[in-house]
Formats: sequence, structure tokens, C-alpha cells
Amino acid sequence: MDEVRFALIGGGFMGKAHAAALATLPIYAWPPPSLPVRAVVAEATRELAEEAKTRLGFERASTDWRNVLENPDVDVVDVVLPNHLHHEVVLAALAAGKHVICEKPLAPSVEGCREMTEAADAAGVVHQVGFNWRLTPAVLLARKLIDDGTIGEVRNFRGYWLGDFGGPDLPMTWRFRRDTAGSGALGDLGSHIIDFARFLVGEITEVVSDRRTYVAERALADGGMGAVDVDDDTAAMLRFDTGALGYLQASWAAPGRKSAAGFEISGSEGSLAFDWERMNELRVYDSRDPIDRQGFRTVAIGPQHPEAEHFWPLPAYQIGYAETKVIQLLDFLRAVAGEGEVQTGFGAGLAVAEVEHAIQQSWEQSGWVQVQGHGVAGANEQVGR
Repeated sequence: MDEVRFALIGGGFMGKAHAAALATLPIYAWPPPSLPVRAVVAEATRELAEEAKTRLGFERASTDWRNVLENPDVDVVDVVLPNHLHHEVVLAALAAGKHVICEKPLAPSVEGCREMTEAADAAGVVHQVGFNWRLTPAVLLARKLIDDGTIGEVRNFRGYWLGDFGGPDLPMTWRFRRDTAGSGALGDLGSHIIDFARFLVGEITEVVSDRRTYVAERALADGGMGAVDVDDDTAAMLRFDTGALGYLQASWAAPGRKSAAGFEISGSEGSLAFDWERMNELRVYDSRDPIDRQGFRTVAIGPQHPEAEHFWPLPAYQIGYAETKVIQLLDFLRAVAGEGEVQTGFGAGLAVAEVEHAIQQSWEQSGWVQVQGHGVAGANEQVGR
């Protein structure tokens, strides 16, 4: 079996998620398109690098990502750094002819995302942005039901991600600075919801939005307070190229909500509802059911559903966040092996960034703003009807 050797750039929270997928994919999806090998992990200091090597199961550790990219033994560069560090590393990896996985967002600015996407397409390599949520089996089933006409013409999308992890006691980090994060709850949380909307409904053409920053200052590591210039809470109305309407809310200032993320989609003949906190279920309403049996029914996701066949034989056993990263990696390795195209190429990351940019413009202009671009033509992804 062919091997594909991975370099992981960054060993934090997302590094753990990606390393777990590399380790477990052959256990779940055997035989895989190719065997992923954890070749080298790069971190900022020798201590962090050696710890990541041992903890995440890599062959080697490095403190020099540039040296890693020069190694012909590396096939794929997997970038899981803070947002503002993606751009330089990804462009260098593409220039070195490596396949690239990059966590979302590609970059803090839409210009940076566009440069990375164009470079990736020009390089002729496989590239993927980390929109694993759309690859959740329940979401893939929702897409199938929409394509099959189960709910008729899609008329309305209502998406949300609500959490309570932006409290006032948190210190200043890169996530609370626009120059390093790009935006706050909008980019960190709302990006997945925008990706849901595009994947399930279609291109977003116009937006109108408002936002709030509830915590104006946060404690700095060296003492004193620093100004927060990103959103804690964003709400937006959306217009789609299909004629559908939409609504989006992204907030990390929703007490009691841990990771309430999902959508409800209404069509001319029915509706679909999904919530990440119950990610092994899809709720389906069909208005053509007999009047005495109408109502939402809950579909329990199991091996008969898209991409769920790799995991457990019964719906009750269920999957979690880690398994969605396995599906993302499997999609990537299929493309590397020539078995199709990645579903979430960099074009998907750019298109989401363009929507976010329009939402931010609407904050400043207090009105409807047209979305410019919609990614790069020919980008390897699927967009809704």
C-alpha cells in the first residue's frame, strides 16, 4: 500500500484533532486510499516539539517549519497554526510542491485567502480547508434529501452557532484581535455556518448585518488591559442566488450554550433541522405525510448513511467530533490517490471569507452589501442547488 507522509505544523488543539485522524483513519476506513504516516511535527520551541512528537505519535520533531518543507520525504503539509500564521506557511508549502491541508480560516483577510487559493490552484496539488462540519454524515444526508427534492424548493435557511466561551475573565489572545484573527465570533464560529449555507442552499449574494462587542478590554499577559476589536456576537440576514432567504447568528456570549450549532432549512414541501449537540440525528418534516402523521421525525444516523459506514454497525454507537476529522482526511486522501476531488478545496475557504468580508462591510455601512467573488472558478467543492 502506498504511504503518504504528513508534516504537521502546529501541535495545539487542532494539532491533536488532526493527529488523531491520521492515527485512526486506517482503523475505521480499511483499506484506506493510502496509508497516512505521521512523519514530522513542527512547533515553536524544542520542548513543545518533542512533547508533540511523543504525545501525537510522530517520527520526528522540528522547530523549523521551513526546513520541514524542504524535506523530499514529506508529501503533505498540514497547517494548524493561529490564523495569522497560515498565509506564509501555506504559500511556502505550495511553492515546494506539497499537498496542503489548512485549518480555517485560510487567512485573516479576504486578500490573503484569494492569494492562497490562486496559488494552490496554480500549483496543481491537492488542497483542503478544514470545513469538517459539512462532512458530518447527518449534514451529508441533509444535502442528499435536498438534492432528491424531499423538501421541495428551498426557501429559507436559519443557521447558528451559540457558545459561552467568550466570557469576560478570559485574557487577551490572538482570537480577540482583528489583525491576527480577522474577526471574532463571525470567523471563528460563523464560518462553519456560512459553509453549511453554501453547501446546502447555494451562493450567498447579499448580506445585511450588525454585531456587538460586549467585552471591550481583556487582560494582557504582561499586565494592563488591551482593547478588543472583534465581535462577540454577530447576526446577519442573507440572500441566496436561488432566491432563498437566510439568517445567521454567531455568538460566543450565549450563557448556557456550549456548542449549539446547526441549521433549519424550510422548503416548499418540508423542512430539515440539525444541531451539532445532537450530531447523530437529522430531523425531517414532510408536509405530504398524512395529516394524522405529520410532524418532525428523527432519523438516527447509522452505517446506511453517507460516510457513516466506516465507523460502527449500529446507530446507537454514534460518532463525535474526532470522527468528522477522519472523514475530512479520508476525502483528502481519496483526492491524492486520484479517486475524485476534495469537497472543501481552498475555493470554499475563499468563498466563506468573501461572505464574511461583506458582513463586516455591512457593519460599517449599515445596509445591504453585495458579496464579491464566490471563490475561484473551478474550485474543488460542491455548492447547493
